[in-house]
Formats: sequence, C-alpha cells, structure tokens
Amino acid sequence: MEERAGLAGLRFMKRISAERGIPIDRYAFEKQETEVRAGKELYRENQKFGEVVAVDVLKRTIDIKKTRKAAETHPPALYVWDRPMNVNNHADSLLELGEWVRDNRLSTGIDAPGQFRSARDLLLRKPPRLLRGETLAGKLGEEPKDTASRIACALDESVFAIQGPPGAGKTYTGARMICELVKRGKKIGITALSHKVIRKLLDEVVDAAEEEKPQGLRCLQRIKDEDPCDDGDVAITTDNDAPLSALISGAANVVGGTSWLWTRPEYSDAVDVLFIDEAGQMALADVVAVSRAAKNVVLIGDPQQLDRPLKGSHPPGAESSALQHLLGDHQTIPDSMGLLLPETWRLHPSICTFTSDLFYEGRLNARVFNRNREISGHPWFNGAGLWFVPVDHQANRNSSAEEIEVIARIVESLLRPEVKWSYGKGNERRLTAEDILIVAPFNAQVADLTARMPGVPIGTVDKFQGQEAPVVIYSLTTSSPEDAPRGMEFLYSLNRLNVATSRAMSNVILVGSPRLFEPECRNPRQMKLANALCRYLELANVVDVTKVAEPQPQLKLPL
Repeated sequence: MEERAGLAGLRFMKRISAERGIPIDRYAFEKQETEVRAGKELYRENQKFGEVVAVDVLKRTIDIKKTRKAAETHPPALYVWDRPMNVNNHADSLLELGEWVRDNRLSTGIDAPGQFRSARDLLLRKPPRLLRGETLAGKLGEEPKDTASRIACALDESVFAIQGPPGAGKTYTGARMICELVKRGKKIGITALSHKVIRKLLDEVVDAAEEEKPQGLRCLQRIKDEDPCDDGDVAITTDNDAPLSALISGAANVVGGTSWLWTRPEYSDAVDVLFIDEAGQMALADVVAVSRAAKNVVLIGDPQQLDRPLKGSHPPGAESSALQHLLGDHQTIPDSMGLLLPETWRLHPSICTFTSDLFYEGRLNARVFNRNREISGHPWFNGAGLWFVPVDHQANRNSSAEEIEVIARIVESLLRPEVKWSYGKGNERRLTAEDILIVAPFNAQVADLTARMPGVPIGTVDKFQGQEAPVVIYSLTTSSPEDAPRGMEFLYSLNRLNVATSRAMSNVILVGSPRLFEPECRNPRQMKLANALCRYLELANVVDVTKVAEPQPQLKLPL
C-alpha cells in the first residue's frame, strides 16, 4: 500500500470484454498514492499480468487487459515495472569523452582547446568563455533578454547557464536568444526531458519570431510515433535521420528532440548551440552526453523548483542536475558563472519577498506593475500576500476530509459576485473557478478535492509547474510530521513549497494542521526544511475559517 509503484487492495468488479481469450477486467482499489497509469504494464511475482487500459482515480477503478495466462486470476495487488531504456548512445558519448581526457587532459581554457570543450567546462564549473571583447556583465540600459542574447552569440565553445525563478521569463528569454542566433546564421538544437517541454520552447520561438523577425526560421521537432502533436508552425517527424538531413540541407535551422536524438553518434557537432530547457531537472551525465552535438551549450532552468526525477540508487553526486552542479552550494547562479533573471512578472511584491529571501538569496524582485494585483471585497483575504488557515485533524496521512471542507468554503467565498480581482491599475473583474489553483502533495487528496470541487483546477505540484493564477490554495493534508507518508523530505520539500506558493499572482492560502509547524527535528537538514514552513507562518495572515462569521452572499454558487 505504501509503494507508489504498486496498486493494493484490488477487488474484482466485472469483465468489460474478452477477445480471443484475452479479457479486459475492471477492479476497484483502495485509496493510495500510486504511479500506475494507462499504458503501463502490470506484474505479479515477476510475471507480466497485463496492461493498464484505464484508471479512474476518482472512482478508484482500473481496467486491465490481461495476458491469456492470467485471465482467470484476481490478485490483491500488482506493480508496474518500467523496463530500462536503451542508453547505449549516452554511455558511448560519455566513454568517448573519458577516453579523450585519458589521452589528453581535462583542463580547459585558451591553452587547452580540443574536443568536448563545453563538456569539460561544465564538469570543471568554468565560467563561460566568450569571444574577445565580450563580458558577462549587463551593459547600461540592457534588458536581461538582450544580455542573454549577446552572451549566447559570443560563446566560444563553452557553457552558459540562465537561472529563471518563477515568472521571470526563462522560456521568453530562451526563445529570443534562439531568434538572435538564427539571425546570425546559426543552427540550433533544443532538448529537454520531455517532448512537451521541447514543444513549448519551439512554440515560443515561433511567437518570438513575429517581433524579432529572424529571416528563414524553420523549426522541426522529432517526436515519438504515438505523440498526438499538432504540427502548426513547427514541422514534425518520427524519423531519427530526418532532423540531421534537414540541418545539413537547410530545410531546418532549429531542431528539437530528446537526449536519445542528440546522443546519436551521427549528430556530433550537428548544431552550433544546443539549448537544454528545464536543465534543473536533467542529470549532469545526460547533459555531458548530449553536449557533443554542439560546440556551445546553453542551460535554462531553475534547480530551486522541482527536483530531477529520481529512481533507483546512484553513486554520490550522480543525482545532481547540470544546473545544480554549476550552482554548487549557492541558491542562485553567481554572476561570474551565468545569468540570473532578476525580476518576476508574476508575483506580487508581498509574495516575492518570501520567495526571494527563502529561495533566491534575496536577488529576485517583482516588477512594479505587479503591485496592482490584489483581491477586494472579501472578508478574509482582501489585498495580496500570504495567508494560513489552520485546520485541526488527527492521524491523516495522504488525505484530509477536514481540509477539503474548509477549502470548499474558501473557494465558495472567493467566487461570490462582490469579490473582485484587480489585475492592473483600473482593471478588475470577478474571480472565476479557473483563477484558483488548488495544490496538494498527494494524489489521494487531489482525487478527493476533485470529487468535491470538479470545476476547479486541482493537482499536485508537478502538474502546475509553469502555470499561474491569481489565487493558490495549498492543502498540506498530513496531520503531523510523524504522519507524513514519505517523511519530512517530501512533505516539507523546499522545492515543492517554492513551486506551490510561486504559482500565485496575488494570494497564497496555505491550509493545514498547526502541528506541522512543530516538528521534532533531529538533524540540520530537517531544521532547514522546517524553517521554510515556519518562515511562511511568520509572514502570513492567520485566518481560522471555521470560527469567522460566514459572509452573506448575494448569490450562492454551488460547487
């Protein structure tokens, strides 16, 4: 029940269909945290049991297309097993680098040219090497996007890192850097952990081209066969050879693909600059492996947001992303190593102060116009900033009915006609359900919240990274530190707290048990985790929704 790769408490419900002795059976399952999703293969005792056809997390049912051998068995639990992907090209790329270093040397610089120069710079945490006369420092009156574009065009077989805090415009900046490079006749590669992230940057490049006017911009993305991707202004292909042919012939000058494309040996030096989006989530080893595809590498991301997905055990240090490796013990990229985008276009200053001081060494500021974003006409949450709503409950682990009812009351109060959201000087409107993001750490709580409030965007932190809304409600769910299913490291995660609270443009409402602010810390790491949540409470307005008077509505909106 505690294993996310498993599904327990299965109860056979009915047979959906059967063809040629292969049935699809429906099972109910108990409330739990699980990674089981449609398309996953299910196993029992190291034997394949079937494949997931559909999962309904609200009704807690799963449809399984069984193997013929398992047709008439109904086990109480199953697990998923992700078969290892073929990473031979990644390994070969790393081996090629290792052999070159063995025969030459690792050091880089003017006196150490040769192959894998950008990868060696990255491993040694070298500052970006620029063409003569250029500097990392921003020039007088230069916008961050212009500074970034200038540096990218001046890279001399090196690595340039851009850290983009929440709402600071890292995708916006990356797209304009690419347009500037295309203007200069450069060939560009884009990679990330997922096709979706790659496509988002490609779409932003297309949008940026309307104002930047790079002549002859031609974008191509290599996707998986089963990806339902609308091509639009970006050409798509499922062929591994087509992108290279397009780059050579000039049919494309901006190509996107995952690391499995860029580590192929024939793609060595295929592009002038390789952009790695969400580099705070891509492993250092993967970045080094893809780096042979380009002379220069640009890392875009933020290691202070969601961590790199990890499975299995790794040698010490191997868990680091490329950006984490460059930052070392710093929260932000040093000026000598790269560029921190210094302003958020999203956060109200009262939220930005918390975010900046706790996660970005005080270096993040809010744009002046963000001050105009606030709520009016509400008895509890007027203005902008941080709120805490205490809810007493006992022995809750990954779901809390008590918090759900309080959140339902909060949402109902926010949707009253007299409540307005100001989004600019002289501009205001009513809040809608789409203006409220409800975040919870656990899938079980998300499922229960969704059943209670089906019209409101609800999800885990992972779902909402990159999104924004006027109001964010964060349900901590667990009753006490001792009840946390995966310990303090998950529930008190600094990265998750940062992402959850920084989705809000004006109001963050944290709902949770007061006992979560009184953990018994046993080491400095736990003290650091608890400190972030306690700092939030210090800055927040405390409103006990269960004890304040219910406002009289002009119109009661059913949830």
